[in-house]
Amino acid sequence: MRKFLLLSTVFIVVCFFNLRLAYEDERTPNIEGEWSITINFISGVAHHIALIKVKGDTLSGVYKGQFKEGTLRGLIKKNKVDFTGYLKHQATHITFHYTGTIEGDTMKGTVNMGEYWSAIWTARRVYKREKE
Repeated sequence: MRKFLLLSTVFIVVCFFNLRLAYEDERTPNIEGEWSITINFISGVAHHIALIKVKGDTLSGVYKGQFKEGTLRGLIKKNKVDFTGYLKHQATHITFHYTGTIEGDTMKGTVNMGEYWSAIWTARRVYKREKE
């Protein structure tokens, strides 16, 4: 009987630990903050900045291109990200629709720019030193 109780306890602990690991894998990563985005076009590279705020599964913030600044809107679900950066240019907007995955302090995927085709992108979280 004592052996049965011991084995039962070990089984429960192992099951709890496995459930906890599964739950942690299902959590949505925190991507709030500043990200440096590199876009690899067929004929060159561009560098943009995304200042992301997160509320639930909704993303908002500021999107900065090389010469323009606009807004950012999107969604996050588990390790998947889907957001659009809008840059106003004269009477129109240029949109950068990003889809991809999150892996720690990096993101990667494809960006669709409508009539300007699509490209591969990677992003890394930018760390800033706190003022003393």
